[in-house]
Amino acid sequence: MRAWKPTAKRPRKLKGVRFSIAGLTVLFAAALFAPAVFAKDDPGCEVPKLVSTGAPRPQNLQTLAIRWTGYSNFELVYKNQILLLDAFIDRGSEYPPLGFKSADIQKADAILIGHAHFDHMTDAAAVAKKTGAVVVGAPITAEKLRSQNLDPKQIKEVTGKGGETLKFGAIEVEPILGRHGQPPANVTAAFGQALRSVATPYTPEQAAEAREIRTRGSSDPRIVAEGTIAYLITLDNGFRIMYRDSGGAITDYEKTAMQRVGRVDLGLVAVAADGLQTLTTKRALEHLGTYKPRIWIPAHHDADSNGMWRPIEPVFQALKEQDPSLITYSRQYREPVCIDTRNNLQRQPKGR
Repeated sequence: MRAWKPTAKRPRKLKGVRFSIAGLTVLFAAALFAPAVFAKDDPGCEVPKLVSTGAPRPQNLQTLAIRWTGYSNFELVYKNQILLLDAFIDRGSEYPPLGFKSADIQKADAILIGHAHFDHMTDAAAVAKKTGAVVVGAPITAEKLRSQNLDPKQIKEVTGKGGETLKFGAIEVEPILGRHGQPPANVTAAFGQALRSVATPYTPEQAAEAREIRTRGSSDPRIVAEGTIAYLITLDNGFRIMYRDSGGAITDYEKTAMQRVGRVDLGLVAVAADGLQTLTTKRALEHLGTYKPRIWIPAHHDADSNGMWRPIEPVFQALKEQDPSLITYSRQYREPVCIDTRNNLQRQPKGR
């Protein structure tokens, strides 16, 4: 992916025109707030490899590099900080390969866990032990981390009910209590039956592998209402990100936070984890109306079977009909999206 360039056209030279004070003020303001052009061919915005596994950081310190790594996993790199969002990496042989293993991760400052289901946190403890990263999560998540013998000093237990702010260098994180997706029981049952009817049965080895992976997560029913955390992430220049790893209903805590800040610049939001596109789109529209992001990147739309991936185009279409100015991206595993966060403006990548 090429580095991004300004979308604004170069102003034309005008001959024989006197500029008024107001005109000069407009020109000065435009120059002051226009973000600088990215350096061409910045390796930090070109390489389909995580910075946490050895890829270069962006050369521009104001660049935010985002890489999706399946389900609701993301890597965020800004200045000298690396944040991992969720940690479901060594997923099992029935899943499409991500192109790296948890053992390949060499550095991370923090791991933000949205909730404790196995497909969101199974590798958090192992990565934290290796990198020294702090792992943030709800009490149910913290309990599971302690059971895996993670150093208590590396566990930050949060409730998301207000008054909790974490700092990681140039990044501030505010946990907010969210809610896990909960499709109607009849929909879940019908979808599960349909999936089992077409799925290839596990081999004994795959079954054992899946059981072991699931032991590193929790199925506590309290996760739905008490154990799901959204994260409002604010960079030192004011650029805001909302990360939500489950497509559940908006909570009063989220509404209160958004009334305070107004809107975010980037939404990293899971589409509803159900089998019906109508329900997925409906929930996504609720999230859009609450967060009001300028840029939207989806999550949780891939699956263990390639044929079960949730189509994103209908969701994007509905989102853009509600907000025509919304910019949407859906990338392959590890493919970087780079945003120049100065002045909270973003760039269209070259060639897209």
